[in-house]
Amino acid sequence: MPLPSGLILEVSIDCDSWTSALPDYKKYCNICVEQVTQHILEGRSLYNLPHVELSIILCNDALIRELNQDYRSNDNPTNVLSFPGLDDKEIDLYLRNNQVAPDHPLSLGEIFIAYETMKNEADKSSVKLSEHFQHIVIHGILHVLGYDHIDDEEARIMEEIETRLLNNLGIDDPYNA
Repeated sequence: MPLPSGLILEVSIDCDSWTSALPDYKKYCNICVEQVTQHILEGRSLYNLPHVELSIILCNDALIRELNQDYRSNDNPTNVLSFPGLDDKEIDLYLRNNQVAPDHPLSLGEIFIAYETMKNEADKSSVKLSEHFQHIVIHGILHVLGYDHIDDEEARIMEEIETRLLNNLGIDDPYNA
């Protein structure tokens, strides 16, 4: 099934290591968005939006550390940071309850993924970089769709969704390693 016609997915590179280590990064991003739009309520609702944009920025640890410090007061790199474009009310209205969205462009959000941290995690877990990347892309997309893992129940729900979508792609459960 193709991506929603109103969805503009922009994947940009801010760190050249991504292109040599994972030349099919755009393909993997599309595959992850397809999984979410086919199998998650909020993702399926994107087919009803006339114009929504999602940005995925593939960066390095230095940039994500700076963002993590600025927005989360955490002076360390992390694998992914997601910045939702829709607030909780908009997510409930347009993505969970299928209310008619306004006829102007909406931003689903921005997802930043750090190369060095991703590569180190994949190496440490003996997981293919492409598989870990797809897990983190799905994780980031779920965040911009309103999912979180602050408490145990939220974490359980989010991990179940991630595991199911990754299983659809033939990727082992990352939480059962």
